[in-house]
Amino acid sequence: MTSSTTKQRPRPALASRADETRLALIECAERLYAEHGVNGVSLREIGAAAGQRNTGAVRYHFGSKSGLLTAVFEHRMSRANTHRERMLADADADGRGEDPRVLVETLVLPLAMLLGEPRRPSWYARFLAQTAANPQLADAVGYRPGTPWTSAAVEVEQRVLRHLRQLPEPLRRQRFALLVSFFTHALADWEARLTRSDLHQPTRHELAEHVISLGTAMLTFDTSPGAASASG
Repeated sequence: MTSSTTKQRPRPALASRADETRLALIECAERLYAEHGVNGVSLREIGAAAGQRNTGAVRYHFGSKSGLLTAVFEHRMSRANTHRERMLADADADGRGEDPRVLVETLVLPLAMLLGEPRRPSWYARFLAQTAANPQLADAVGYRPGTPWTSAAVEVEQRVLRHLRQLPEPLRRQRFALLVSFFTHALADWEARLTRSDLHQPTRHELAEHVISLGTAMLTFDTSPGAASASG
């Protein structure tokens, strides 16, 4: 009886160990992909960097490279998504939910909060820049609508496109894509420069303010029908 009962009990220690292994693999993948590119490091190297002797550790926990990339994205963006949802709700309550600056703030600030500081490095912005540079990885890292950790970003995108409704559809989507590329690479560059102590660095607040101001200008520039016709 004792043996049977023991077998039926959950094994939290094993579950906790598996969670710790997954987290170590996710964090090592984020760092190595950020530093060497998504195609510059193997799954075996990621496992080794995470202290795994089993060469198939990544495939065991995530199934594939695509699964690992999605896990990295979900790990960071779940918190950012909650932050964005709260920002949108507050903006809507104040009647500013369609304001271009508010929309840019909602995209930029939660991501900026994930970045490190001097002597406390981070790699996530550089990971995003590396993956975003490869169109074939767009689905793998969860840019597609429908994932719970991108719901707020998708909502912001829809509001931005409505703001740009006077532009032709292709230009609207291009403008949004340029905005995302701009702030992602701006934050990634700042993140990388944190490792160089000889360079003057703006504070996180200064960087975010500058990026938000420039991003807002991208959304408010030449949105008149005349400008749209001229651009066509």
